[in-house]
Amino acid sequence: MTEKLNRFGMGAQFVPAEALGLAELGPLKQLVGEWESIVINGTAGVTPSGWNVISVPHPDGFIFEVIPYKENLKFSTVAVSAGNRGPVLNGKEFDQQIFGLFYEQQIISVCDTDFCNTRGFGNGQIIHAETGLMLFITNFNGGFDIARLGTIPHGNAVLALGKALTVPAPDTNFFEVASAECTHLDGSPITALGYNDKIIGVPQFPGFAQSDPNSFLKTTLDGIVGKGSITDMTVLPMSTKHPDATGGILNIPFIQTNVTATSMDAIFWIENITGGSETELLQYTQTINLVFPATGTVEPIIWPHITVSTLKRMQAVSELGAVESLKASAAENVMDTPGVPQL
Repeated sequence: MTEKLNRFGMGAQFVPAEALGLAELGPLKQLVGEWESIVINGTAGVTPSGWNVISVPHPDGFIFEVIPYKENLKFSTVAVSAGNRGPVLNGKEFDQQIFGLFYEQQIISVCDTDFCNTRGFGNGQIIHAETGLMLFITNFNGGFDIARLGTIPHGNAVLALGKALTVPAPDTNFFEVASAECTHLDGSPITALGYNDKIIGVPQFPGFAQSDPNSFLKTTLDGIVGKGSITDMTVLPMSTKHPDATGGILNIPFIQTNVTATSMDAIFWIENITGGSETELLQYTQTINLVFPATGTVEPIIWPHITVSTLKRMQAVSELGAVESLKASAAENVMDTPGVPQL
């Protein structure tokens, strides 16, 4: 594989992630490993920590879906190094060096309502799968030192850019509103059509604010931090829409014609905690704007597709423990789920 990669530009090679430090992986270094959804125990029982809200076409105009989920997110222990040739100015060659991590994401519904089962995303159904690369661009980056290259089997490819930052000792009030309400193409609110009644109306799940999923991230973080504190936090903001840079989403023709994914904004927070019920968390919020007219109308409308999740690092297990865990998982999948393919 390395020989094949070396045929492109300055070449690319696989490197053990542990052999790379902050100079090579920068803010991505702490991502290395496997992360899983946390379990939130409360007076009402177990509450999922991952949530998906999306509006999709329906004979009644559109239907608003709220899906609780669990997740496995893996950042490979094998990193990639690549170089890009640049110009030669005054006899000096300017080359760019990039390091990155492969990632795999699987999201599985934990919804057991009649609505979820009828819609085809009942408990155990895979509702999202994604593979890609998280890149740290070490030099000549135009102000963007991180990039996300993602591919989704629906037929989408994403390039999102951002600039990482570190926040020392933050509180838990850093989450901005992530509105699930639909808007006109210019971003102005829709007031006359009544579309947002389904979104801002009665919650489909008590305790989850479906019109602003980010508020659930704060509630979750508050519960975990408790009387403790966040000692430091790495923030990875990424967007496909930068007026002074490339980036974007490519769709296959069917998606482009019917329900177009036009932009994506995502923020990952890596939080180190002292005195809480967890010592390390990975939280994220992601909004993908979908554009389509409600059934029976012609005006294109922006419908935000929002996912939020709180994850913890999976603990290493012994070889024997891993085998037993796999056996138990296989038995469970046979009985209760259609199985989870390995990407």
